[in-house]
Amino acid sequence: MGLVGLVLMILDPFKIVRNYIFKPIAVFGLAAAEEYKARKEKSVNTTKNVFLKLFIVVLVGFSVVWASIFLYLYFYYSYMPSVLHLKDVHLNIRDCHDSAIDCKPYPFANVALTNHHRFLMVGQPYKIILNLEMPESEHNGKIGMFTVCGTVRDYGNMEVARSCRMSMLHYKSDLLKTILTFVFAPLLIFGYREEKQLVTVELFSNFLDDSNHPATNIDIMIQCRDIQLYSAQLQVVANFTGLRYLMFNWPVLSAVIGITTNLFFILIVCVLSWYHWDDTEWISDIRDRYQQIVQGVSKVATSEPSKALKASKETEPSAKDWLIDEE
Repeated sequence: MGLVGLVLMILDPFKIVRNYIFKPIAVFGLAAAEEYKARKEKSVNTTKNVFLKLFIVVLVGFSVVWASIFLYLYFYYSYMPSVLHLKDVHLNIRDCHDSAIDCKPYPFANVALTNHHRFLMVGQPYKIILNLEMPESEHNGKIGMFTVCGTVRDYGNMEVARSCRMSMLHYKSDLLKTILTFVFAPLLIFGYREEKQLVTVELFSNFLDDSNHPATNIDIMIQCRDIQLYSAQLQVVANFTGLRYLMFNWPVLSAVIGITTNLFFILIVCVLSWYHWDDTEWISDIRDRYQQIVQGVSKVATSEPSKALKASKETEPSAKDWLIDEE
């Protein structure tokens, strides 16, 4: 610094160049630099605020949309039961002992309807259908009508509902059988088609499960010992009505309406919450009310000792007067 000061004293002994040239240039440059820095910081802060607000809007919108979708999916899977349940029925000839009176040696099967959880939804009507795959044999044709019975039971093996229906093979004349045999002969030969029929027996048309005695098993019995069967299958079909019918048959329209409705109400709640928390007057009102309560309590606390002092002062003269009267 000594050498620099000596040089400046030699070159500018009267400080004219420093005070009137270099100093104004330095001040002007620093002012311009500070103004540029302030503008840059302001623009950066503005850009940050814009991006932050945009990010918050996108995040809130994304959350609201997914919340409405999640609510609809939760309502759908909790409100809509399973449409179709399939159970294989393995029929066997019932073994009857001599002591059994009501037992008859008919094809019988016990089908479990639950796996340690509720199988049917309470309040939802169901159709219980038994599909019998039967060969078009002469023996089955001679049997004619046969009866199929179904008995629904609960955990305690108590009978909940029982139904018996009659059915038979669809009739085909000999001429029709001959024509069909010639027409489908190639398929029959190579095994792509069989001479069989699917007989559908609707055991229950409108079965309602009881919450006190939920259905857990169903007993299937065909009251014909000599019937011929390939296989049997039990179908439990939900018979939808009302809102469930609309949601099952028009799922896309129902989803659009449900998600839009949820979105509308969630947006209303968000907007009301935003205006409620943005308005801070209620906070100041609560603060003023709290101050009034605190001040009121303090005034009451200070007034009670003063009243006690006044009462003591008033009683002292009366005591003195009483003493004077006694003397």
